[in-house]
Amino acid sequence: MKIYSFLVLIITTVTYADYPWIPNIRVSTDVPWDTLNQGESCFAVSGDSIFCICNTAERASVPIAPYAYSSDAGETFTQIPFTDSNTGITWHTDPLVGVDDSGHVHMLIQFSAILMNHYFSRDGGLTWQDTSQINSLLGVDKPWWVINKNEIYVVWQQVNGPEGIWLAKSTDYGRTFTDSMIWPGWQRQGITALCMDENENLHLALVGSFTDSVYYRKSTDKGETWTPEVPLSYWYYEPSYGDRAPINSITARGDVVFITWVDNQYGSWDIMSVFSTDGGITFGAPFIVNDITAGGQCKGWAHFDVFGGLHIIYYHTPDWPTSPSSLFSLRYQYSPDTVTTFTPSIRVSDTSVTSLDDFMGEYHICVSDSHYLYALWTDGRNGDDNDLYFSKALLSELGSVEHGAYEPQYQYSVRVPTVWRGDITMNIAQHPDPLEIKLYDVSGRIVKILYRGMVTEPKQIHLRSGNFPAGVLFLNVVSKNTTEVRKIINLGSR
Repeated sequence: MKIYSFLVLIITTVTYADYPWIPNIRVSTDVPWDTLNQGESCFAVSGDSIFCICNTAERASVPIAPYAYSSDAGETFTQIPFTDSNTGITWHTDPLVGVDDSGHVHMLIQFSAILMNHYFSRDGGLTWQDTSQINSLLGVDKPWWVINKNEIYVVWQQVNGPEGIWLAKSTDYGRTFTDSMIWPGWQRQGITALCMDENENLHLALVGSFTDSVYYRKSTDKGETWTPEVPLSYWYYEPSYGDRAPINSITARGDVVFITWVDNQYGSWDIMSVFSTDGGITFGAPFIVNDITAGGQCKGWAHFDVFGGLHIIYYHTPDWPTSPSSLFSLRYQYSPDTVTTFTPSIRVSDTSVTSLDDFMGEYHICVSDSHYLYALWTDGRNGDDNDLYFSKALLSELGSVEHGAYEPQYQYSVRVPTVWRGDITMNIAQHPDPLEIKLYDVSGRIVKILYRGMVTEPKQIHLRSGNFPAGVLFLNVVSKNTTEVRKIINLGSR
């Protein structure tokens, strides 16, 4: 390990993140216990608060899951070591964190592939209470979850007893869970990915461990019943330094379902993708989403923002096979048009740098609200261990017409003041396609649908600022070939 630390000082290439990603901010801080290789991170955003949890490469011997929070939108982070000694188990893995509709924080920790505990915090993770065991049968692995209002959905592969894919559900903010098998058979074990669309449909993807196939299922009744499995693709994967699993992701918006996984079938690692445009009934042929095919790409994660833009992050290294001297960077790609096209990839990380441990974790994710896309990942730029880093980029810069991500045929379909106070007039221009105009708050929640339908002649809609939340709002205008996002400052009534 000391040898690797010395090498990092020599071969690190100092560069900068590509615009509009901000300079990277270190999440982990120099405190006495920060000698661990942090990886496998998850985080959640609620207003200016950001909550992070991660694993460590020393997880089998050090009973610490580093937890961190920021109350200033990611400018600074405070880190707290989380330990639950009541389980009697040191070995922990697969940490998850999320926020409910009340702004309270939830955390999931898996202990030694035996049990999963849920923890609840009302003070941003300073203290945790209402601990509950999620699984009724021991023997679990590869969980993922969705938090929706007061509901929590957790999926995992059951490795002991009745083998297959299980789902646990809570409707009381995690105080109690009920679980059941939703996908029976040892042939259906593997890595699960779960998401919920804006209509509260659940979407589940599985990279099967024993069948070398990727599958999809959907639930329209919050996990009570599931559609028959849809085989999507064959997969092939080889582990190498820095990555060891074909981690998958799934995201859905409207009728579009988009799935990724890591694949070796064309030589080195690639981010393989497949998508549906009919709500998961049928899927197209798999394709490679990364635009750089030399070297290796791993740990891909896909995410739809509330306006329908598709965002993908992944690690890139020019080497294959990888080794302790391989340089890794985090890259990003965007699709503005329902996966029809992707922009060229840009760099999120400030540096291309080696990893100081073979374990960088099996997943690192990106999330968004109505204002920013956020990313969290790990690298070894400090020269002593792998640490978490954070960055964010304005959605309006990543996908706006002004900065060239795409050029819509019709701009300025809607004219409206950017500062609201009192009576407001929204002018809608004649448009050849149906328009949908929605107002969002900064957390990504729909405040109101302002208009939906054809505009065969210019139209005016009169609004009162007092009928909407004060503060920052986002006006989203969508038609067949255009998307417009406007930032609004609502000062309220006179």
